[in-house]
Amino acid sequence: MARVTKRDMFVEIANALEANGAPIEMVEFVDHEIALIDKRKSAPRKPSKNQVENENLKAQIVDELPTEGATATEIANGLEVSVQRTSQLLRQLVDAGLVTRVEGKGKTKTQFVLAE
Repeated sequence: MARVTKRDMFVEIANALEANGAPIEMVEFVDHEIALIDKRKSAPRKPSKNQVENENLKAQIVDELPTEGATATEIANGLEVSVQRTSQLLRQLVDAGLVTRVEGKGKTKTQFVLAE
């Protein structure tokens, strides 16, 4: 079952008020509330502290990635952050086309290199 939002509820109330011939002031009030919700939702949002930090870490990874490549663990150790966080950031960089993932064969571990 889909989650019903506050906006959805106000739309349903507006429809019910209009269908039942409610006073125009009531309908206008509900329409105003819907407009406020839409305005709040479309307002630009400031990035969170973690988002800013992640962007800085991604820039650092791109700037400091050795030309021969490195594993996620090596990169994490250099940045002094967890391997999980580094893997997430590397995945984002791969998706953005800035870094390429080179699969390891046998005992060779997966490496990450700058995209060309």
